[in-house]
Amino acid sequence: METIKLEKSIKEIFEKGKYIVPLYQRNYAWRRKEIEQLLQDVYESYESFKKNRNSNYFIGSLVVLKRQNGDYEVIDGQQRLTTLSLIAKILEISKHPCLFYDSRPEVEAFFKEFYTSGDIERIDYPQIMHLKNAVMYINEANLDANNISSITINNLPDKDKFIDYFSNNVKLVLVEIPEDTDVASYFEIMNNRGVQLQKHEILKSLLIAKLKDNEQKEFAQLWDACSQMDVPIQRLFNENLRKKYFGDKYDSFVSPYCDTTETNFPLIQHESFSIEDILQETADKGISEYQNEEDDEIEEEASEYKSIIDFPNFLMHVIKLKYQNNIPLNEKNLLSEYKKIKKNVNPKDFIKTLFFCRTVFDRYVVKTIADPNEEDEIKWILQKPTKYEKSWKYTNTFNDPEQYRIIKALSMLQVTFRTRINKNWLQDILKWFVENGFSLNVDAKDYIKKLDAIILKYYDEQVIIKNEPLSEGECINKENSYSSGTNTPHFLFNFIDYLYWVDSQYNNVLGTKKELTDFEFKYWNSVEHHLAQQYAKDIDTDGYSNYIDNLGNLCLISKNANSRLNDRSVQEKCERSKRNKMGPNRQIMYNETKNSNDTYTWDKHKIKKHYNELLELLSKRREILK
Repeated sequence: METIKLEKSIKEIFEKGKYIVPLYQRNYAWRRKEIEQLLQDVYESYESFKKNRNSNYFIGSLVVLKRQNGDYEVIDGQQRLTTLSLIAKILEISKHPCLFYDSRPEVEAFFKEFYTSGDIERIDYPQIMHLKNAVMYINEANLDANNISSITINNLPDKDKFIDYFSNNVKLVLVEIPEDTDVASYFEIMNNRGVQLQKHEILKSLLIAKLKDNEQKEFAQLWDACSQMDVPIQRLFNENLRKKYFGDKYDSFVSPYCDTTETNFPLIQHESFSIEDILQETADKGISEYQNEEDDEIEEEASEYKSIIDFPNFLMHVIKLKYQNNIPLNEKNLLSEYKKIKKNVNPKDFIKTLFFCRTVFDRYVVKTIADPNEEDEIKWILQKPTKYEKSWKYTNTFNDPEQYRIIKALSMLQVTFRTRINKNWLQDILKWFVENGFSLNVDAKDYIKKLDAIILKYYDEQVIIKNEPLSEGECINKENSYSSGTNTPHFLFNFIDYLYWVDSQYNNVLGTKKELTDFEFKYWNSVEHHLAQQYAKDIDTDGYSNYIDNLGNLCLISKNANSRLNDRSVQEKCERSKRNKMGPNRQIMYNETKNSNDTYTWDKHKIKKHYNELLELLSKRREILK
């Protein structure tokens, strides 16, 4: 019986034929870290090979399905294969592109230009930015992790020998699955075993399988655009499609599949296809490619922002919104929850809701951008596309002062409920827009009312404080006051900061306008006792623990700041934090600590006074947020 040789050298892989990345696969996503690690591992193996001449380097597996025309459909290993194809071109191991894509003409254009001329600077589609960056990372990578001086792929002293080693001694395990394989079941097995294919990629293939041939391409393109959470969605379409989906001014929402005359997505009648058909290319025939244009009308690059949520969790929001109101927002349940509702899921209706929610998310939910001037080097932004006569750019979603207040409310919710599975507030926002008839037109004041209602609901449900203000002669104890110490919910601190800020900026319901400097909500995560325990004994020998854990003595800071300030005197804390952008509650506490004669005290009287002020603030929360 003939033994089947599974391991293949890089040279053998690229001589084997054409590899096709199908519709359901995600976009290329490797970054500098993964690319540099791969090259360093290969180089370390090469150095070992020079000494003993028998060292091959196995780089992982590549799972493919042979199509009827002889091409190989990439089932698993796409990220690795794409990176290797870039390296093979740079090292001139491969002269012609061997990697092709279903319905991604901009990516194929990149590879064609890269292999033909090597000039990729003039290709400027958002979809291929990671590929352009990957070429840069490959050329810049320091191959020898133990060497201070940089050894790159282009300045190797024995480059020809390294190329020969890379071609013949770097190995992949090539696995061809049989033509009659139940690929959907295979995906499930791979996913359960932790292989690269992700749940949202499986869901994409299952939904595409329900569509007719002429409908699949539009679905795949919209899905891919929605999945790139860190790129403004309008940037992911050429000018024609941008107008198709967002109107002439790029500021509205047009439902997918509503225009049967659109030439970019010709409607060709075909029979429907199963998942196996799609994965074996049957459903790929008859879809004509559209030529993506360079976006030469963009006036400036959109901010390089970071989304507060990833795509799998965003899909859970859409499923919860449309089909399962009581499910937890945990992407681990993505496929199991889909199985419960799959009979009720219309893919075109699903992609419409997903696309709309993603458009809302881009325009009405905060993102972060890098800002070295900030304490944690991030800044909150809220932007929308703005079209001019011959150009367009991203501007603030709302006018001031509404823009400023909405950012405060959204960032307060985000820093409080930062984990993906706890973002019920985001679900409430998306639901509000969907119930508004899939319209992007929202008044700033109405949006503020909605956000404040969400915030007040959290307070009313989770941290109601029913204590009465303490009288002048009354001492604090745990029975008559809110004194939970480090167990105080972080939401309460952020809510107090928000109330103080809104009152100082707008209403002055309290009647004593506080002098507050500007601040931004940060990922503060540590409860700080302003008066530290070692000093508390001096203020009340009998009941100091009641004062130290009282809400009037507490504020929220970062863990780093807490470790620096722990057990410091109140004077040291105030003096060390002069330049920090503190939250309003902490600002007020520090201002009250400093006396008119430049001395610093924070005793039981000041703690009780501040606590009573907090009770008044919370009791007037609805007036402040009116």
